[in-house]
Amino acid sequence: MRIRLWALFFAALPLLAAPPLKPLARGANLRGEVMILVYHKFGPADGRWTRSFDSFSQDLARLDAAGYRPITLRQYITGDFALPAGASPVVLTFDDGSAYQMRFGPDGKLSADSAVGRWAAFAAQHPEFPVHGTFFINPGDDVFGQRDAIQAKLRMLVQMGSEVGNHTLTHPNLSKLSNAAIEREIGMGQYDIDRWLPGYQVVSLALPYGIFPKPPALAAVGAWTGAPQPHRSDVTVRWHYPAVVKVGAGPAPSPLVAGLEGDKLPRIQVFTPEFDKWMSYFAAHPARRFVSDGERHAAGSLPASVSGHRLAGLPAR
Repeated sequence: MRIRLWALFFAALPLLAAPPLKPLARGANLRGEVMILVYHKFGPADGRWTRSFDSFSQDLARLDAAGYRPITLRQYITGDFALPAGASPVVLTFDDGSAYQMRFGPDGKLSADSAVGRWAAFAAQHPEFPVHGTFFINPGDDVFGQRDAIQAKLRMLVQMGSEVGNHTLTHPNLSKLSNAAIEREIGMGQYDIDRWLPGYQVVSLALPYGIFPKPPALAAVGAWTGAPQPHRSDVTVRWHYPAVVKVGAGPAPSPLVAGLEGDKLPRIQVFTPEFDKWMSYFAAHPARRFVSDGERHAAGSLPASVSGHRLAGLPAR
């Protein structure tokens, strides 16, 4: 009951009235780029693959103050978002379902020493920055470090407005597997999410190590038939992911411009130098940053070129 009440409380946070955001002086820029950030582990200190809880809280505050507003990868790829005029979308993704991404304490409540706990506490004070993230899990591993609470946590994330994505069953290097093994890894990952979240539509896959399978198309579209457990009947799992993300690279194109390659989206790894680099970059080059006009627009609704110039208005990086 406590977990359910806690989930309902956080689900209501995005509904609170957000303070108005003053339009930025540079005006709307629907052709600008979007940062898709990726986090892995969390702990008391920063590392190459670990973000400290305090640094994560500072990341949220820094993004919020700079006019960024969180959307899920699902919202990005479909264009299903409307932000206040002057705001910029940012996508926070989390790979691997590591232990301290989301943790319950002995009382069944979210622990403050977890990424979701820190984000929820921040959102309580800043409802304009709700817990709308994308969490890529490996069901074959111990998701979030508390196997008995996996389903409750996934349901809470969805209730908050976050998204659950597939990261394969056991996080292998897909390029080294046979087609049949690739299909099993993706299919079994999809199967377990379906089992924990009946009726939920998974629209995204994070490539383990950022490496594509051979052929690459299997990451986005495919099917697997097999027995998920010994002595069980065969099942068939199908997937069609409009969003496939890599590990790193840089910002992603505007989802509103026609021609987006959603099956090979770049992300920005959040460790201090890289995160600082891109925050500073967009502060110094505001013409490259996606800025909302306050309206909702369909994905791919803007032509790829204007007056013969692709992505007109954006300087070369």
